[in-house]
Amino acid sequence: MPLGRREDRTVIGCLFFILFLGVADNQILSPLLPAIRTQFGSTSSEMGFLFTGYAFCAGLSVLVWGPISDVFGRKNGLLTGLMIFCAGSCISYLSAGFCTLLTGRIVTGMGASMLSLNTLSYAADFFPYSSRGWAMGSIFSSYFAALIMGIPLGSWLGERFGWNVVFGAMGATALALLVFVQLLLPALAAKSSGIRRMPVSEYVRRYFGFFKMQSTISALLASLFASAGTTGFLAFLGVWLHDSYGISGSRIGLVFLAAGAGALLASPLAGSIAARIGKRLQFIASSVALALFLFTLPRLHWGAILFGIFGLLSLSAAFRQGPMEAVLTEIVSSGSRGTFVALKNSFSQLGIGLAAMLSGMLFERNGYGAVCLLGGASCLVAAAAMAFTYKTRDL
Repeated sequence: MPLGRREDRTVIGCLFFILFLGVADNQILSPLLPAIRTQFGSTSSEMGFLFTGYAFCAGLSVLVWGPISDVFGRKNGLLTGLMIFCAGSCISYLSAGFCTLLTGRIVTGMGASMLSLNTLSYAADFFPYSSRGWAMGSIFSSYFAALIMGIPLGSWLGERFGWNVVFGAMGATALALLVFVQLLLPALAAKSSGIRRMPVSEYVRRYFGFFKMQSTISALLASLFASAGTTGFLAFLGVWLHDSYGISGSRIGLVFLAAGAGALLASPLAGSIAARIGKRLQFIASSVALALFLFTLPRLHWGAILFGIFGLLSLSAAFRQGPMEAVLTEIVSSGSRGTFVALKNSFSQLGIGLAAMLSGMLFERNGYGAVCLLGGASCLVAAAAMAFTYKTRDL
């Protein structure tokens, strides 16, 4: 159901571009990895630490951001996240060694975790559940817009001017978004002002409270394995195409362009379909389809069929992303939403970090087929976990 109010469109636009920045920054590493690996003389396993360090630190820091978001508001969280993101991008841009680049990626991950948490929480607070599936489908279509525009542009910039220039551009974009968010995004009331006086033990109690119910545990596992399912194959896609077929960074960007085009158009539609058949069912069906396409991908060669399968992979991901986020923001009360989304995002980053680390080892020892096998199996586990996720009582 399209949203007609001007304020609704403004909110969707701001949140769309914030997520666009985070996704483009994360996924651009894939086509840049061959150049970074060559400059620093690192192995594929070591390159995996750029994803793992980013994800693990994002997953840990978001546990702190969650309660803070409930107290100080989602807009303040977005502004702070953009500032931290910009600082990390500047470190990456200026890095002359692998350790400095890794530090920059860690700081960027901490900022990105604030952006992801507060984008999701802001949308959940602003839009009623009846229209949230459509709204989140539109906002999370930024994942695929990043594939179409951000990744090819970043690949071209990296090939023409050097990989570090890409991170400089990310930092400049974060600064621009900081201004737009401050001016355009409406401020929402904080959801849980009582946390301001809580001791640390109460933070811990709230987090552990989510492990007492089957539904929240299932939601956390679904988030972990859904993220793990797409990490490895995307992270090492560029290295696989470069090593196996000699494909340049700019041509690798074309794969992301082809994949994202259909997914971008389909993402808002996914929310409308989910409203008819159910969000959980759509997530499960899309995850199974994603697994099947992952099992097929490494058997293909450079050409039209590979572009087509990669497009279907992105389409499957588009059809599950919005419904998943809508379900996971509704299973707890609004006063606990920021805290739960923080824990959910932490599990998501844990899945990304583990998948990146394992994928790096698998790629070096067994090749890209093993990486896709790990991703497909993770998608199937995510589908099984979602089957046990439903709205629970307020915490």
